[in-house]
Amino acid sequence: MTDVLTEELDIVKGVKALRPAHGGTCFSLVDGRPLFISGAIPGEVVDVQVRSRRSKVSYGTVAAVVEASEHRRPHVWPEGEAAGIGGVDLGHVSLDYQRVWKKDVIRDQLARVGGAQTLEHVLDAVGEEGLTVHPASDGAALNWRTRVDFEVSPRRRLAMNVEASSKLVEVESMPLAVESILDLGLFGESEWSKFFRPGRKVRVVAPNAGGRRVVVGNQVFNASGRKVSDSAQWQVSARGLREDFSVAASGFWQAHKSAPADLVERVLAAANVNEGDSVIELYSGAGLFTKFLGRELGRRGAIISIEGSKEAVANARENLRDVEVERDLRAGMVNGRSVLRAWSDLGERPNAIVLDPPRSGAGRDVVKAIGAVRPDRVVLVSCDAAAGARDIGALLEAGYRVRSFRALDLFPQTHHVEFVTMLTRTA
Repeated sequence: MTDVLTEELDIVKGVKALRPAHGGTCFSLVDGRPLFISGAIPGEVVDVQVRSRRSKVSYGTVAAVVEASEHRRPHVWPEGEAAGIGGVDLGHVSLDYQRVWKKDVIRDQLARVGGAQTLEHVLDAVGEEGLTVHPASDGAALNWRTRVDFEVSPRRRLAMNVEASSKLVEVESMPLAVESILDLGLFGESEWSKFFRPGRKVRVVAPNAGGRRVVVGNQVFNASGRKVSDSAQWQVSARGLREDFSVAASGFWQAHKSAPADLVERVLAAANVNEGDSVIELYSGAGLFTKFLGRELGRRGAIISIEGSKEAVANARENLRDVEVERDLRAGMVNGRSVLRAWSDLGERPNAIVLDPPRSGAGRDVVKAIGAVRPDRVVLVSCDAAAGARDIGALLEAGYRVRSFRALDLFPQTHHVEFVTMLTRTA
C-alpha cells in the first residue's frame, strides 16, 4: 500500500481513514501530514482526490474505495454525492454507524477542545454509555427537514453550493426535505421560476400546523404562489401540553420535525423548575423553551429572556400572550454585561439559566457571567460538538459539575448532532 502524493494528478493512493473528524470528514495521515477526507468511513482504504491545501493540512474527496467498510451503503442522495454538495455528508454511512460516528466525535471534541479534564469529568458523571447519540422521537432517516435553504442559479432554478465552495449546482431533489416540501414542485423548470431571480436565497418551510411557505429574497409566498405575510404556524406537543407558535418563515425554527418537542422535553427535565421559581434564558429565539418554562413557573414565577433578533422577540411576545408568568423578553446582544444586568433586574439568584447558543457557542464572556450569577442549575443546548465541548469546559472552570448529558440525532445523514447538558454549581 502506498500513500505517496502524485503531484501531477493530485491523487493520493491507498490512504487509510483513521477516525472521524469534526465536520463530517475522516482524519488520515500522508507522509506524516494530516489529510481530511470527505466521503470516507473510518477503517477504509481509499484513493483521494485532493482539492485544497492550507498550510500543512490537506482536504480531499474519495475518488475510489479500495477496501470498503461494512458500514458503507449506497448514498441516499446520489445527485448530491456526484456534484460534491456537502449537505448530506454522511449519506454513504449506515444510520446506526452514523450515531457511533457522532458519539466518537463528541468524545474527541470533549477531550481536544473542552480541555484535558473535560472528557474525564463528563465520563465520571454519565459514563461511556452517557455519550450515546439517541435517535429523535421520529427516527426517520429521510424526509425529516421542515426547512430547506437553496440559492437560485443563473437559469432560475434551485441550486446548492458544492462543499467548501461558492460554486452553485442545480438540484432536482432533496431527500431530507419532508414530503410536503417536495410536493410543491419547486425543482427544475417549474411555475415557481417566475419568482426566482439569479443569486437570490430561497427558503422553503413546511410548518406542522399547515400553510407551507416559500421565501424568495424578502418576499413570502404560500403554496399557491400568492404573496403572504412572513409568518409560519407551528404546534409543539410536550410535557403533556400542546402549544401554538407563530414564527417568521424567514426566521429560525428547529429543522427536524420532532426536534422542538424532543428538545423541550430534555430541557425542561434538566431545568427541573417548580412553580414560583425564576429563570434567565439566553438565545431564546421565538420563545419555544420560554413558553413551556413559563407554564411551569406559573404566575408566581419569573423569567427574563435575551435574544439578538428583534423579530424573534416580537414573535415570542405574541407566543406568550396567554402565559401567566412574570416575564421580561428582551431584544439585545447576549454577552456578559446583558447577563449580569438581567440578574440585577430579576432581583434574586435564578434557580436556572437555560441557554441555546448558535453554532459558535456561548463563549467565555457569557460563561464567566453565568459563573458570577451562580444559578443552581445551568442547562446548555449545543448544536456543535466543538463549541459545546468548549462551553462545558468553561462551565467546569466556573464552578459547575455535569449531572446529565443527552445527545440527540436531530440531523440524520449529516455530521451535525445536538446535545443537552445539565450542570449544577459545586458550592
